[in-house]
Amino acid sequence: MLRPESARWQGYVEDTITIDWQTPPVMEKARALASGCLDDVSKARSVYTFVRDAIAHTADAGRDELPCRASQVLEAGTGIGFSKSHLLAALLRAVGVPAGFCYQVLRGAAEEHGTLLYGFNGIYLQSLERWVALDARGNRPGLDAEFSIDEPRLAVRAEPLRGEWIYPLIWTRPAAVVVDLLSRNTSLARIAEHIPEELPGVSREEPNAVQA
Repeated sequence: MLRPESARWQGYVEDTITIDWQTPPVMEKARALASGCLDDVSKARSVYTFVRDAIAHTADAGRDELPCRASQVLEAGTGIGFSKSHLLAALLRAVGVPAGFCYQVLRGAAEEHGTLLYGFNGIYLQSLERWVALDARGNRPGLDAEFSIDEPRLAVRAEPLRGEWIYPLIWTRPAAVVVDLLSRNTSLARIAEHIPEELPGVSREEPNAVQA
């Protein structure tokens, strides 16, 4: 069960260097996406659908860019899953929907390939008094993420029997190891061997915040 790392709402709506939702392009896009929406659920659905479908996943689209800041992801129109989670959080915060960051650890296509970190979002819908998990990675054959206010519909879901897990916290900021990965590399081809295997120093049962 995902739960917020902090009882203070400020962290889930703050503007930061990475989640720079107060930049004019992000604010303008957020307002456009929320136009005509009557509640936080419809706002969240509109924003989520845009990020999932209109922002291309870099690998799926055969592109090479690796933007990190939300505004950079919006400008580039592409990003990997971590990057898209930054943009989703920024756009949601811009329309008043608290949003944070979640991570799971998955195995590669073959067991011997080890594990890799995978990011998605946790958002709070005040009208429902509920945290909801959203994965805006982008769909393709075999991957089917949807907006769901009940059971999470992630593109990929951790399977404990395979030694995979979901960290139980919703962090206010993206993990430092993720921000460092995207900030130090500008090419998708360069990071294949550098995607973190897990969150360093964080227990899968009772993790501590590792933020940037």
